[in-house]
Amino acid sequence: MKTWTDQLVFFDIDGTLLDTHGEGREAFICGLEQVTGTPDDLSYVSFAGNTDRKVLGEVLARRRMPWEEAAVPPLFECIAEALRKRLAHRPGTPVRGAGALVARLRSLGAGLGLVTGNIRACAYLKLASVGLDGFFPFGGFGDAHAERADILREALKAAEATGWRVKADGVCLIGDTPYDVAAGQAVGVPVLGVASGRYTAFDLRKAGAAWAAEDFEQMEEWLRRIWKPNG
Repeated sequence: MKTWTDQLVFFDIDGTLLDTHGEGREAFICGLEQVTGTPDDLSYVSFAGNTDRKVLGEVLARRRMPWEEAAVPPLFECIAEALRKRLAHRPGTPVRGAGALVARLRSLGAGLGLVTGNIRACAYLKLASVGLDGFFPFGGFGDAHAERADILREALKAAEATGWRVKADGVCLIGDTPYDVAAGQAVGVPVLGVASGRYTAFDLRKAGAAWAAEDFEQMEEWLRRIWKPNG
């Protein structure tokens, strides 16, 4: 008989669990200037649904510079430190109802993970600013991968390494953008959409979400959909 301890639920962060009011973008701008010495407002970059590696690739392409892997970790460290300082003065705001759903899922025994374009350090800094950093022991992050589908694959491997069995009928991803939906479709993981960011529930369903809601307020409906994400 299926139990909640058979269920893996992955969450996107930005727009799904919390809003950092643009501080992630500002930290990226700050870290980039600190390392390269060149100011850049990144006005040509959309951060919604993006990944830190992909953003960096867009910057380098704009500057017509080659990718140098050895330079990536120091840059990401500077970005994380800039974010740490910014969030100390202006913490993120949790998406209404998100924390309650996360806490309920953990109380039921579900496995909770992350699928985020943030590098690991920035992901947990953002979660810590709203008190959610202790809920997610594993996940996939933007440190090593530019594509969300690869990040989701990393998250599934991380879950298995932690002792969870990944079963086709026991995993889902919750996100707020069509990019989350596309990642789930590429890997074969159903996505439940929440219209807490710039995209509507209609947008998310049109993109292929198994289900989408305007917010997290209907707790029992969310639990039912997570239990049977294709239902």
